[in-house]
Amino acid sequence: WQERVKAAIVNERTRQEGENMFTALNGHARIQAQYATVAEAVAYIEKNLAVETDLAGNLDYFYQIEKSTKIRLAGLSQLSSQPANPDEPFRAIPFSLRLTGPYPQILSFLRALETGPRLIRMKSYRFVQNDPEAIDGLSLDLTVEMLGRP
Repeated sequence: WQERVKAAIVNERTRQEGENMFTALNGHARIQAQYATVAEAVAYIEKNLAVETDLAGNLDYFYQIEKSTKIRLAGLSQLSSQPANPDEPFRAIPFSLRLTGPYPQILSFLRALETGPRLIRMKSYRFVQNDPEAIDGLSLDLTVEMLGRP
């Protein structure tokens, strides 16, 4: 009788393992598709990381957005960042920007930053209304961080 109970327990355990394996096999195609999507996203991020020492390339990214949105970039500087933690594969590269122009163009610039290929976090901003009669009636002081390699 005890042998039969032991066999039933082993049988139940084996059945559970089989069901788990069957569930995993059924989801294999979905898991592979998700893995491919994640791998593609990681490759895209890696390709678009800024390099902290490439000052010209980093600033040019903002100048290209300036050109496409027709905003006036009155000030742009790459700020010094915090010392790199050797265990971290990424770092935040800070920038200070000053934009002047009409409100729709400032919004276009912000949208381009938000949807562009580089990952950018806006840290602080300040809108200032210049001369209300002027065509470039607004200024925006902006501090951002760009994801990059040390």
